[in-house]
Amino acid sequence: MVKREKIAPSFQVPDDIEIDILSRLSVKSLLRFKCVKKSWRYFIEDPVFIAMHLDYYGKSSVGFLLYGSRPYKYIKQYLNCSSIDVSMSIKILFGESPGYMIGSINGLVCLSNNLYFFLKEDKRLSIYICNPSTREILELPECHHAYNDFVLSIGFGFCPKFNDYKVVVVKLLDSVVNVRDPNCCLFSLGVEVYSWNRNSWRSTKIVNPRSVLTTSFQGKGYFNGAFHWGGRNLKSSKRMIMSFQFDEEVFRELNLPNHPDFQEENYFLNALIIEYQNFFSLIIKQKVNMHVYDLWVMKEYGVSDSWIKQLTIEVPVLEVRLMFRPVMSFENNGELLVLSDWYGRIVWYNTKTKQIERSKEVLRGRSIRYKESLVSLSRKKVV
Repeated sequence: MVKREKIAPSFQVPDDIEIDILSRLSVKSLLRFKCVKKSWRYFIEDPVFIAMHLDYYGKSSVGFLLYGSRPYKYIKQYLNCSSIDVSMSIKILFGESPGYMIGSINGLVCLSNNLYFFLKEDKRLSIYICNPSTREILELPECHHAYNDFVLSIGFGFCPKFNDYKVVVVKLLDSVVNVRDPNCCLFSLGVEVYSWNRNSWRSTKIVNPRSVLTTSFQGKGYFNGAFHWGGRNLKSSKRMIMSFQFDEEVFRELNLPNHPDFQEENYFLNALIIEYQNFFSLIIKQKVNMHVYDLWVMKEYGVSDSWIKQLTIEVPVLEVRLMFRPVMSFENNGELLVLSDWYGRIVWYNTKTKQIERSKEVLRGRSIRYKESLVSLSRKKVV
């Protein structure tokens, strides 16, 4: 009589260990694993797990997105110096319009068909929120506008207080001449705020504002619950940073560093907002040397006196007509700076080793800081 072998009892991995392991995997892997077990699908789609994954895996997946507008429209993700397969075509969204990346937070990216233009009767403002990692795309309802309103800028960010993603559109409304002072025009700013939770827009109007937006920054416009632009006081002509606080839906002013360089008219125009070691920061090309950059850090957000010049970075000139411009923030604990050279190629410069590495990719658009996430748009209509 043949003896039967005893079958060892199967080992069941505890749920908390499974969740911990899954929370450290890439989005691409997790989307595949949803089909393995019902319990895994439940974990992966649970908002608590999505937040855990954003905290665990998101910290190691921070890179940047390259938005290309020529010869075709696409979004491609880079992690440090390597391109990874998270590219998606967005040609269907914008047609012949180049399209713009407004900002990114928690793995979601805001896109628009236009910036700085008059809203005519035959021209609409199309805004989308997408998650390149999950390929979900949400088209926002059309915001309110009147004929000939001029769009000054668009911002995108997260409202922690209400766990809400918001988009703000700032418009210049028709101006009128001040009868008491013909050299002074009275005008209003129209502010449209979209709430993802409500899936609707709310309109406000600021009559004769004290300050006005002057420029949109490259880089990371969103920081500490607010989106940031360059601004100017209309009475004193003083330059500043203007922020829109998403919690309270109000504008606030941040002073620039009290330094002679910031008195120069064009010094501040090419500023790049970055997040350096969790601080709100600016990287600015020196006026006297086109290959030297100053890194200014605000040690206490909102406190003017806390600005310090943290670093001065000199990028070596290696060939004739080589010219760098910053396109992204620092990575790898402040060691890696992403640049673009004269020919439009992406360049990684290590501030410690002074080494440069070039990519074959040609930058024909804009780059933005990004990290993978499972944050879903599925509870809204997905395009």
